[in-house]
Amino acid sequence: MEDYSVYADLTFLINLVMDFLILWAAGKMSGIKLIFSRLLIGAAAGGLYSVGNLFPILSFFYSVPLKILFSMALVYIALRPAGWENFKKACLYFYGISFLAAGSTMALCFLYPGGSGELSYVWLPAGVLSIIAVGYYGKRYMQMKVIPELLQFNVKIRFNNDICSGQGFLDTGNSLRDPVTNRPVVVAEYQFIEKLLPEDLKQVMEGINNETRELDALADTSWANRLRLIPFTSIGRKNGLLIGVRSDEIVVSAGKKNLQHANLVIGIYRDRLSRDGKYQMLIPSEILYQG
Repeated sequence: MEDYSVYADLTFLINLVMDFLILWAAGKMSGIKLIFSRLLIGAAAGGLYSVGNLFPILSFFYSVPLKILFSMALVYIALRPAGWENFKKACLYFYGISFLAAGSTMALCFLYPGGSGELSYVWLPAGVLSIIAVGYYGKRYMQMKVIPELLQFNVKIRFNNDICSGQGFLDTGNSLRDPVTNRPVVVAEYQFIEKLLPEDLKQVMEGINNETRELDALADTSWANRLRLIPFTSIGRKNGLLIGVRSDEIVVSAGKKNLQHANLVIGIYRDRLSRDGKYQMLIPSEILYQG
């Protein structure tokens, strides 16, 4: 059996580079302003800590709880997150990227044709490349792909016996309230719920451009008892009014649960809510916890 010698200087250098890259990528993913000197200090501390693991007399400092505490200290030293939430997020990214780097290194080691399956410094570039890729593209991927998928839910709206089904996007900034019941309001595209609306209501909404005349005409429609005027504020418009209609039922599919809500108001939005058409409704977070 071959005898492998581990050199402290090589251990320090490798861990310095890897810790620097992992801290850098974690900072990029967390949206934290990066300062090179802090990253270098944190990485150097990580390199020294890895060297200590070569000495059996220091084994007490390498128990799992102390390793976790030390890694959290590294994150704080290198990134200085503002507040507990940012610190927690940075730590989660640090651990996730660390596992990704280790996993990609091991995968290449075992899957490479002719590989012996033994870990070697030769395979470290795989870990380095995976960290750099996460640092440069990870945040964009999370924002464009992962987070939107997590925040989208299938939603069914029912008026009498008519039902339409589509995608709702969780909008934590949706603070619209029904002025009568003070319950949250779901915002839906007009084109999405158009087929559920009575003809006289559609004719008013499509045929009158004057807001005052439109409100008067809406009061004479067959759904006058369902109508609501929802105050809203947006950029360039401080005292807007959104026309809403009271639904009979809304069902939100959240995982294995179907959250049912009776008599919620649907705010009708005339334009597109999503440029790519991926969702047709904005749902307030409240209705996910009040099923």
